Amino acid sequence: MPAVRYRIVTSTEFYRLRASVEEVRPVAEGIIDELVDALTTPLTKEECSKPEKKESEESKPITVTGESYEIAAEKFNQVYLDNLWGDGLPMVPPTEERVRWILSGTSRSPQEILGKVSPKLGVATIEKIAVNAVMAGARPEYMPVIIAIMEALTDETFDDRHVLLSAGSFNLLLVVSGSIAKEIGMQAGIGFMGHGWRANNTIGRAVRLATLNIGHIWPAMNDMSLTGRISPHTFFTIAENSEMSRWEPYHVNRGFDPEDSCVTVASIHTASPMQHFYGGLIGTWNAEEILDRIGNDIKNRDRRLLMEWRNKGVGPIPGSGQGSQNHLIILFPELVSEFNKMGYDQGKLQEEIFNRASFEFEELKEEEVSSIRMAMELGIVPPERKQFFEAALNPGGKIPVMISPENVHLFVSGGAPGCAFSFSYYRLPPYNHTALMTRRITRATLTKAGSLENHLHERSQLCLNGMR
Repeated sequence: MPAVRYRIVTSTEFYRLRASVEEVRPVAEGIIDELVDALTTPLTKEECSKPEKKESEESKPITVTGESYEIAAEKFNQVYLDNLWGDGLPMVPPTEERVRWILSGTSRSPQEILGKVSPKLGVATIEKIAVNAVMAGARPEYMPVIIAIMEALTDETFDDRHVLLSAGSFNLLLVVSGSIAKEIGMQAGIGFMGHGWRANNTIGRAVRLATLNIGHIWPAMNDMSLTGRISPHTFFTIAENSEMSRWEPYHVNRGFDPEDSCVTVASIHTASPMQHFYGGLIGTWNAEEILDRIGNDIKNRDRRLLMEWRNKGVGPIPGSGQGSQNHLIILFPELVSEFNKMGYDQGKLQEEIFNRASFEFEELKEEEVSSIRMAMELGIVPPERKQFFEAALNPGGKIPVMISPENVHLFVSGGAPGCAFSFSYYRLPPYNHTALMTRRITRATLTKAGSLENHLHERSQLCLNGMR
């Protein structure tokens, strides 16, 4: 784009001073004349010239040879890494036979397009996803889960750019819920976030490789995470422990049927990867103490957001039904049993955590009250929550640090004994995209979750939607 003029603002100018208008103003004043000149001065002959049109090149198979299989395999891995197609760990060569094998796990067409992957907006097809699944070491029966995750990432309403590219080293939490998790061998008990579980590890790695090869992401080039990302090769890929849970799967809370299998893709902070609420085998614990820790942790960490509401907002995402500060809390099965005895199901526990993460009106500073009122005027607080906050902003009221109980997401995973912990994610507008999405897993050919009944259910839902 030779006719596009630009002025580079150095990172020192921008990052160090972006905290306030007063500090940034001199930077703007220092370049405003150049910007005006660039907009009003006629284009030069060079700027008007059109760049040479590059012929599109078809993707061709790559042949790697060696004196032995070991030498060829080593050369393959080095060639792929040199071309930024790998993640730094050894990969499985994506031969045509291997790709066909992986595709046997789904009845979806290899040419089906799911969407585009940020930042370079590469087109994600089922076949391209299969190629990356092969390189990750996945099995065919994992493909429907990988596809569902990629459907969420490529959904136009999901904010993949910020979480994949930001300097803040954010990350993804990928949660599989429903019967398919057990069918494909995902670990949901003790050690569920660790190594040694092929399904957990390669599903996450297939998604990571797809972001590299379809979205064309690379560290220090356009992935600007300053410290890198924790668990960079697999993201955080886990499964709900449906067998030991007293609750319905998480996806039921999101409006799906209990018999469905789903994936939830959520953005998370990873500068401090998780907040630990105890449990385990060594020390004693009880459910009330853990609940108290959860409420206090959210309350104390999120108080700063009360001021952000006025200046930038951390309010609801239009049309998403959720606020943008989300707490994703992992509860172990024993703890859920104790909560059940206390009379809490998922909905009631969400309400309880929401209420505990609140400040007495008398505790608030004047500027915090002003910030909340401004948020209501700006529409950051959604209309259905406005009356609640208006009533709370009076003596004797309690002001929560979250917009809604829907900001609390509860997952059951781990074994006996287990530990409770959480991830969180905050975003500042002007983001009009969701940071959490749940998709149903479909068209599996090698699992019960992909049986004929599942396929017929999907077809019936399509017909019903068409009738509506």
